[in-house]
Amino acid sequence: MKKTTRTIMIATLCAVLVGGVVAPAVNSVSAASKPTKVATTVVKKKSTKKPLSQEQALNILNKMDNSVEYIYMGTEKDFDALQAKKLKGFVFLPDEEGDMGYFVNSKNGQVFFFHPSGYMEIIK
Repeated sequence: MKKTTRTIMIATLCAVLVGGVVAPAVNSVSAASKPTKVATTVVKKKSTKKPLSQEQALNILNKMDNSVEYIYMGTEKDFDALQAKKLKGFVFLPDEEGDMGYFVNSKNGQVFFFHPSGYMEIIK
């Protein structure tokens, strides 16, 4: 790198760091100069989204089919299969014949067919 190019870069960097803008008086750009890469840092923001409540989970099911009554059966704490999969949410049983229920994930609102044996199939 030529000494003049380095001097211009240092002056520009100092001016930018201080808050000013420098317009160097350079008539030509050398063919050897290459664009420089700038390092960027991405900071991921922690999700401030609260987990769904039991009532919100029930509302999701009612939006899917409001002609059915849903009976609350418990949370992941009540079902070994959910604990083993490290899922958090609510289990509801439709007030109909059968033993297939619904699991609503409290993190993202996904709905699954659920059986206490561990069978799960995503619906929504």
